Amino acid sequence: KTFRATSGAAPLPAQFTLADYVNYCASSTEEAPLYLFDRTFATKCPQLLADFDTGLKESCGWWSRGNAEAGHDLFSVLGERGRPDYQWLIIGPKRSGSCFHIDPNCTHAWNAPIIGRKRWIFYPPGVTPPGVFPSPSGDDVCMPISIGEWFLTFWNAHVERRADPDVSRRPLECTACPGDVLFVPHGWWHMVLNIGDEDDGVGEADDRGVSVALTRNYVSASNLSDVLRFLDTRVSQISGCRDREDAVTPEELGREFRKALLSVDKDTVNEEGVDGEEKKCDESQDSPDKRKWAGLVEKCEKRAKEGWECDAWADLSPAHSNCGANISCENGSSGTNDQRKNGSSILARAKQPSSTTEDVAVNVSSSVGAASLSSFGGFSFSFL
Repeated sequence: KTFRATSGAAPLPAQFTLADYVNYCASSTEEAPLYLFDRTFATKCPQLLADFDTGLKESCGWWSRGNAEAGHDLFSVLGERGRPDYQWLIIGPKRSGSCFHIDPNCTHAWNAPIIGRKRWIFYPPGVTPPGVFPSPSGDDVCMPISIGEWFLTFWNAHVERRADPDVSRRPLECTACPGDVLFVPHGWWHMVLNIGDEDDGVGEADDRGVSVALTRNYVSASNLSDVLRFLDTRVSQISGCRDREDAVTPEELGREFRKALLSVDKDTVNEEGVDGEEKKCDESQDSPDKRKWAGLVEKCEKRAKEGWECDAWADLSPAHSNCGANISCENGSSGTNDQRKNGSSILARAKQPSSTTEDVAVNVSSSVGAASLSSFGGFSFSFL
């Protein structure tokens, strides 16, 4: 069985067996090591999923997937096959990690380190980290290629942000250790650096510092209104379902999610989610549980129509708006107006063989400002 690994500096992902990846970690010296980030681990090693899932649910009922009373993991109503990707096995050597990003589809997340420590840096919603330049729509993000480059180039600017007179705009930092579970609210920019074990000092014979963690993204009652608004207005940014034929398509996700939420009661949402083989609520049935779900959806629909509750997103001008599930486009496609005009996003154009450095620089500068491009040389283009 193989697992997927990639990095900001890698043109394509690589496939490793776990034994081969551990050997790679032992010899890795590059600035941006390949980072194993696999979404299919639950089918490849189900015993690992069982090891942590049961324990979490025993310690806190709110971890249980499909808990209507808690309003937790609401994408589970789409079933395992229909929902967007939501859980990953993460393994990496020292210096590996994730560059600044906002988690997909307006989801919350939790991260549980199993081996090794992780250093986290957070920026509040609406406060862009230094060295990170998102386009107005959020479809494209320009930033240093590696985590190391960000630390070398923008650490001083980050330190200055710690003293921002507005306390609500200051970054947050922490180190997560094995046994901790870290919560990542939706809309927060965050980056992660794997720093190894506490007692594996440099100079030891075995200084791989391999980190292993499990993470899961989810929708709950607290972010459902923003998720519904995101699914309607940011179709081009919906991820986790584009390369799986059995998943609900981005264009249909908002509609099917609402339909599933209103079609089930608490008892029909279990570990496998709700699919054609599961019991559906009778349309005429007016059970307390069904009324509870309907009330949650009605309340969140109203809040979604009133606007964003998280400052990470804002209503876009017509020049930068996306075609959503409830918004019609002249050509029927999704994506920003600029993307439809030019045939693709900045990311897609940068990957085209015919694109030159000058072409990409012009396209990026139109979104983030030419002045910001002169401070450093290496960039990566990330899709949120």
